[in-house]
Amino acid sequence: MLLKLRRILRGAKVLDDKGVEPCVGGRAQESATSAVHRLAGATLPFEIGSVVLGEDGHIQHAAQDRPLAFRFSACGVLFEADIADRTAPLRLRANLGKLPYSAESTEARSLARVVLGATGRLRRGHILLSPEHDMVLEGELAPPSPRTPASVIATAVALILDFQPYLELLGEAVALRRDLPAPDTDEAAPTEA
Repeated sequence: MLLKLRRILRGAKVLDDKGVEPCVGGRAQESATSAVHRLAGATLPFEIGSVVLGEDGHIQHAAQDRPLAFRFSACGVLFEADIADRTAPLRLRANLGKLPYSAESTEARSLARVVLGATGRLRRGHILLSPEHDMVLEGELAPPSPRTPASVIATAVALILDFQPYLELLGEAVALRRDLPAPDTDEAAPTEA
């Protein structure tokens, strides 16, 4: 039995944890590097839009510019971000809700309008009022090179930090509501003479 097991093991190949036969000597690093170049055709670090997953499941170099679009939530707001191509700036957009009606609160409407006007001082964007009375945030900033996923996210964070004080003030404006007077039970009660 032991002899039979030894014969089987002599013909077996040693594989690493990924099921790949290890290379001998210093060729392992060289083999991995050439695989990256062969499969991706791109230099490191990988920039956004530079590699795609092919139909065969392998990483391939993207021959043409591809737009990038993603959504995320920050400061209680859902943002949409996009980059049209590898040289375009990152654009952020968010719908911040409706401008409060005067009937809801004149204070809230007034504060929201002041905040909307103040965003004209921002260098990288503004908050506008749409024809449907939606408050819409729009910002734009070019990510640094190389345009890695980390640099794109850092650019989005930098834009949000520019808008953060305005978002906080708008949050207060939207939270302001005209307090309805509590039903006065004293009027219904008989008064003493």
